[in-house]
Amino acid sequence: MMMKLLPNPGAALLFAFLAAAPVQAGTVVEYYNATLDHYFITNYAPEIQALDTGVQKGWARTGLTFQTYATGAAMFASSSPVCRFYGSPEYKLDSHFYSASPLECDDVRKKFPNEWLLEAEDLFRVHPVDVNTGICPTGSKAVYRLWNNRPDVNHRYTTDPAIRADMMAKGWIPEGFGPEGVGFCAPN
Repeated sequence: MMMKLLPNPGAALLFAFLAAAPVQAGTVVEYYNATLDHYFITNYAPEIQALDTGVQKGWARTGLTFQTYATGAAMFASSSPVCRFYGSPEYKLDSHFYSASPLECDDVRKKFPNEWLLEAEDLFRVHPVDVNTGICPTGSKAVYRLWNNRPDVNHRYTTDPAIRADMMAKGWIPEGFGPEGVGFCAPN
């Protein structure tokens, strides 16, 4: 199972408090579970603590991170909230999906209401990518989104072009915007 930190990962109440909390600058941390061959990212302190202390077994930090914007930051006005969905194990997904595109978040919610359960509408803030070109605004860098192309769905988010290339060599498919598959743009 991917993450079971709270009783029902898909329930809207679990992350209702996030909507009321001010968005702060933070670090998104990447984890890997070798048994599942899955990646997971989070900026949420209770999840980070549970993963780092072994409450959630099998997860280890990869050493990769990226930054997010804070309320009041110069770039915040043009930033976009990142939604997070949890893929229901009933549909053999058991994974998470993130997007900074309000349209994409809305499409997932409408097209897959039972398969992908909305956990947060504003988990952290980044810049949206130009959906046609995949180009990030000045002062930000690409966060590539890749899909493992397997029945046990998993996504990986990385700012490193070399990791992107390595994942593609392993059969992962770029799934973001533009020719490079950029999911969103993080601060430099």
